[in-house]
Amino acid sequence: MKKLILLFILTLFGMSCVVAQDNNLSQTSDLKAYVDSLSTKLNTLQHDYDYLYCSHEINQLESELKDLVHNVDIRSNAILISCYHGGYDSGLYSAYRSSYNAQVGLYDSVKERVEVGQRAVGLKILSSNFTQNEIDVLMKGCKFLDSCLSTLQSSLDYCEFVLGMYRDLK
Repeated sequence: MKKLILLFILTLFGMSCVVAQDNNLSQTSDLKAYVDSLSTKLNTLQHDYDYLYCSHEINQLESELKDLVHNVDIRSNAILISCYHGGYDSGLYSAYRSSYNAQVGLYDSVKERVEVGQRAVGLKILSSNFTQNEIDVLMKGCKFLDSCLSTLQSSLDYCEFVLGMYRDLK
């Protein structure tokens, strides 16, 4: 009887070890699948963040360039109106010249920021796994920034021309 009870206990103990090993394997497998799932989600979030960061940077610079173009155009129109109303005023000319010089300084600053932003976007494109469509959109945005810089340069050239017209009223 003791042998039978001992055999029964050993059988139960052996079966519980097998069940415990199966549970450990199952838990390890579940944990690995969960970690893989989290890793995939993290990669997706990083990809989305990188794309949104690049897109935001381009849009921010574009907005700043457009605002600067509008400000220069408004200043040019104000100078032109002063030309049409006649009469040269040295104090007003000095204010216009000073404003123009400040706009040129802003242009230089924004141009540098655009170049840095374009390099940052280029590096993100190389280091991230963007789709071809996303790359095309970001590259078009960078080219549009070049176009905005060109427009701003043209506006500054026109402003300088109008400023010269005003100066010639002396």
